[in-house]
Amino acid sequence: MKRFVYCLLVIGYCFCVHAQTELPSLTGEGLAESFLPQDSIVRVLAIGNSFSQDAVEQYLWELAQEAGVNMIIGNAYRGGQGFHSHWIDVSEANNTFEYRKIVNGLRTNTPHSALADIITDEPWNYITFQQVSQESGLTTTFEPYLTELIQYTQGLQTNPNAIYGYHQTWAYSHDSTHGGFANYGNRQEVMYDSICLAVQYATAMHPEFSFVVPAGTAIQNARTTYLGDNMNRDGYHLDLKMGRYTAACVWLETLTGISPVGFSYRPDGVDFLTAHTCQVAAHAAVSRPFECTILDQEGFPAVNNIVPTGLVKLNFGADHTSDPSWNDISPVIRTHADITDSNMNPTGILVTFTGDFGGSNRNGATYTTTRMMMPSEVSASSLWGYAAGKFGGQGPRQSATLRLSHLNPELKYEFTLFSSRDNCQDLRQTSFIVQGEETQAGAVQSANNSSEVVDLKDIRPTSDGQVTLTIMPGSYNSSPNRFYYLNSMTIKARK
Repeated sequence: MKRFVYCLLVIGYCFCVHAQTELPSLTGEGLAESFLPQDSIVRVLAIGNSFSQDAVEQYLWELAQEAGVNMIIGNAYRGGQGFHSHWIDVSEANNTFEYRKIVNGLRTNTPHSALADIITDEPWNYITFQQVSQESGLTTTFEPYLTELIQYTQGLQTNPNAIYGYHQTWAYSHDSTHGGFANYGNRQEVMYDSICLAVQYATAMHPEFSFVVPAGTAIQNARTTYLGDNMNRDGYHLDLKMGRYTAACVWLETLTGISPVGFSYRPDGVDFLTAHTCQVAAHAAVSRPFECTILDQEGFPAVNNIVPTGLVKLNFGADHTSDPSWNDISPVIRTHADITDSNMNPTGILVTFTGDFGGSNRNGATYTTTRMMMPSEVSASSLWGYAAGKFGGQGPRQSATLRLSHLNPELKYEFTLFSSRDNCQDLRQTSFIVQGEETQAGAVQSANNSSEVVDLKDIRPTSDGQVTLTIMPGSYNSSPNRFYYLNSMTIKARK
């Protein structure tokens, strides 16, 4: 904590010293139009790590295509590394960069690359730098390494009109377990504010920077919407869908001056409303790169006031159902936002995988007699985990968890759960724990089950609209690997 307070004081001091220095432009309005090369290809190089991977490698090329801009995107990648270790790699010629490059929408990866070779591979129009995430708000970690990297890059780049920028990373999720979160007192708002001050410090110290890519502010903006603090996949890296899409949107507008709001392109698993919300969060960040914009009325209101008109029915597993009244919930997508009730009306509910299962199968009962009225493709499909021994390439996990968020806090919910695995010779009881304002638990014998369900009633979500579901082996589970299953769930809401 003392180190954290000291770093904040240093940031404040440096910011005050340079307050009278004229800052460079901090957004990318019109950058691409001003420096469009003769071949009309915009070349972008990020020098970073997995955070630049999250930001530029997935959806930026597709968004640029819709904007009518042809891009070549490079990422000089070293996972978990920042200014200091990058400079060690350069000065010792260790050549541990991976050169990820996207041309015509196709990515190639060249491991064991030298940064010099990456810089000289293309006449880059834009080159960005970023600090490793846990040190992104600690200016004492920047120098002299950032200066060395900038000067090294300037000495090698082959485009005399190259423009340099700074990639602002994002604060961790509020419940992140990353060890570096302690640098900020394990507080998201402190980390975000520290990053903003550090980026302003870097741009004041380095007039070479002509723009900032405010990805961190875009993610913070999105967290104020109904999407909530679900923008990460592990507490610090971005969610593979809406998190990465938000970052790509802010990179697009920074580099081209073209707002992504209204764009039709969105990744698979990102519905229209989610995409629009991410686009607005990115656009607001470009307008105000160091200020979180409250967007609590974007998409759905931040506090859900929807009363579902029917059951909310969730089908878990890799299989898709042909019955549109069932929502397919696959772990390929971490957060599912487009959840409708049985009458196909939106609910605003989010379902997020917070603790992984082991996999999915189609080995549940195909004929059932429960009141859930499941099609066979729903009852047969399941997610599974195991808590003991070894099985396949996955390690054992004592439980799997789901978070249901953006529930209506004024309602009570009844959860009905089905768990089944056919052709079993042992007992595979699965326990379910639902935790909102109160906690309830139940269990079902999954082995050869076609008729039993677990009913957990009158669950009121927490004041911020959340319920956590934990799935684990029950006490009457005799399988050597202690397998557990989740096939389907219905949710009934009432006042």
